[in-house]
Amino acid sequence: MNMSMSTITSTTVPAGSGSFSGWRLMFRLAGLFNIGVAIPLWIAPVALSKLFGFEPVPTDILYTDLFAVLVIAFGIGYWRVGADPVRNRVMVEMGILGKLLVVLVGYQHFLAGTASLPFAVLVTGDLVWASLFWRYLRTHPEGA
Repeated sequence: MNMSMSTITSTTVPAGSGSFSGWRLMFRLAGLFNIGVAIPLWIAPVALSKLFGFEPVPTDILYTDLFAVLVIAFGIGYWRVGADPVRNRVMVEMGILGKLLVVLVGYQHFLAGTASLPFAVLVTGDLVWASLFWRYLRTHPEGA
């Protein structure tokens, strides 16, 4: 039986789910987003804290450094997902969890008055990424 490539693609990618190369690009962009946010936080936490209106400005930067390197690690993970989303599905699931937890904590602090509006806008980016990751999982069921 001879199947053309278009037949294989149309049966393995659900209709309306977007091109597979588009999803790969999306995960690569998510990785760049994480790394692009984390490097300035790691290099200049005090300046970034002032920019986002954190009070008090941190003097002990251990926790911002630890957070930054974890965000970079996740960014590298998303970049790897972009190379093979099917094989790295668990990273997509962990990414949704991590991003939603960042949103939860970020909004909690914004509502309590301990984080600024620009910070709340920044963590909303994670909400958008989590939604896109979830859409990928929904449109590409495991084992399909």
